[in-house]
Amino acid sequence: MNFTEVFDGLSCLSVRTLFLALRKPSTLRTYVSYCLKRYDELIGAGLASRGPVIPSESETISLPSAHTGGGMSFSELVILARTTKTRKPGAIFEIGSYDGLTTAVFILNSPPGARILSLDLPPEAPEGRAGLESDKDLVAARHLGSVPRALGLNRYTQLLCDSMVFDPEPYANSIDLGLVDAAHDAEHVRNDTLKMARMMTDEGIVFWHDYGGKGAFRPLATYLESVAKRRPIYRIPETSLAWAYARDLKEAVL
Repeated sequence: MNFTEVFDGLSCLSVRTLFLALRKPSTLRTYVSYCLKRYDELIGAGLASRGPVIPSESETISLPSAHTGGGMSFSELVILARTTKTRKPGAIFEIGSYDGLTTAVFILNSPPGARILSLDLPPEAPEGRAGLESDKDLVAARHLGSVPRALGLNRYTQLLCDSMVFDPEPYANSIDLGLVDAAHDAEHVRNDTLKMARMMTDEGIVFWHDYGGKGAFRPLATYLESVAKRRPIYRIPETSLAWAYARDLKEAVL
């Protein structure tokens, strides 16, 4: 724990915070991070708030009945499903598969002919290599493709490659909906965002997960807020999702 994390924790100090620290210390970091994120939202710090779509009242979405973890909340899955159903993307690309929960959401809510691609590290990838310290527990716990497999969903392509060496050029200007949810250090976030921008069509939308988190997730927020000084990037209130129109993102980073 570094000085910044200690300062963040002290800024949320209360009787209930101390009680939680004594009763369930393993949950303290999550609680403090949530409090700080909501505080930033309420005072208007960080990215501006705006939703990505306004779905039709008659539109329905489909979600897997089991929530398998990986950090994506139920409300965040609903937003991704609504966006997919409303915008009807012809091609979807996610960087960071974990167990395929969001992959399944994209499959269940996209048009029948949509192309869906999910990129993650190969199963034999070393867990503790440089740049992945903040995500080593998730890398160790992932079960690639387990959710789509359990649901009998095979309408997607699983790509196994380190995003740092992944070549986006074969997919240039072809993706309508993108999700960046991989490693959270500054180098990976910038790399993944740049490569996603190259793959996007001008009319597309890009999402990032874990915006607003503190500690190891702070570099992601810092990077997105720096990009937002050039072109708009928005946060979705009471979630860890940020998003941008692909045209704006391309103008800001390419």
